[in-house]
Amino acid sequence: MRTTTSPRLDHLRRLTDSHGVIHSAQEDFPNRFAGYDTIENADALRLCALASDTVDADKLHNLAETYYAFLNRARREDAGLLHHCDAMGQWSNHANDVLVQSTLARALSAVIVSELPIKMRLSAADWWRELLAHADHARSPVAAANWLMAIGLLRDADPGKDLDRAETLASWLVEDCYYPIRSSDWEWFESRWAPMAAYIPAALWHAYTMLGERRYAGVAEVTTSFIIDHLFEGETLVPVGNRGGWSRNTSKALFDQLPCEVCSMVEMLCIAEHSSGNSVYQGYANNASRWFTGENIQGELMIDDQECGCYDALTVTGPDHNQGAAATISYLLTLAALSVGSQITNASVNCVAPVG
Repeated sequence: MRTTTSPRLDHLRRLTDSHGVIHSAQEDFPNRFAGYDTIENADALRLCALASDTVDADKLHNLAETYYAFLNRARREDAGLLHHCDAMGQWSNHANDVLVQSTLARALSAVIVSELPIKMRLSAADWWRELLAHADHARSPVAAANWLMAIGLLRDADPGKDLDRAETLASWLVEDCYYPIRSSDWEWFESRWAPMAAYIPAALWHAYTMLGERRYAGVAEVTTSFIIDHLFEGETLVPVGNRGGWSRNTSKALFDQLPCEVCSMVEMLCIAEHSSGNSVYQGYANNASRWFTGENIQGELMIDDQECGCYDALTVTGPDHNQGAAATISYLLTLAALSVGSQITNASVNCVAPVG
């Protein structure tokens, strides 16, 4: 039994009611009229799974039960999820469907190998078997990456599991996405950067670990270097801004920078260090995480260190002080990624955890 303490979850708990985690907040006050997104509830469940063997496990278990129940209410006949529930309890689909289902896959795999209650883990395993067919239709690079990472996490507990499907996904990313697009000045999988695209090389690092094929490690290494070269200015992370994005024919937008982009970078770099054994990647992960604590191009603190909420975006005028679910969960997942074995350790006892 581990004796570590989870990070403070004050704001996440404030955002969570009996239905699930509420999508948005006005500053630190939940905006219940905004409803609930299934992607955010799936990510919150994954966070609980990653931290499930800490000394605060009972509190996390209660939150996990809430998020898992929400996802079950969103479940479709094909085992996938509806996308959004409004404040009146009406369900709708307005998001990228393959991304939603792949995010669910990552949450279920994390639950299966966690220390959450056995009933939930067995239920998640049953759901995983029904959901798995969705991996065959995940023909967007980030969605395919999420599936590869989910399979990779399960493979650690059950070697040999779903390796054929992992090979298909990894081969598609390399042969159909990377090679037709790449050039000497654009070592990437699409002609335009997609939100949380850093998960794509992370998935290929997983594929290399699972399958042992050097070509996956080679592409992962080149594209990880591409990210480092273009998204760091010295030791400062400058993620792709949400206002304008970035493509091979345009300059990278600087604002609005989102916490989910930082989280995906940190998770990718931690996976790269684990798969390659190259400690340089861990150094970049530590540097990237400091974006939250003021080492960003605005020099602004992006977290509420009183209650561990995270501001929604870094804008041209400074932080957007609203503290919605996506931002706060991204910050807490970043702490989890930095911890030994992708679990929260003593380094994150305080909300503003020392890194590096």
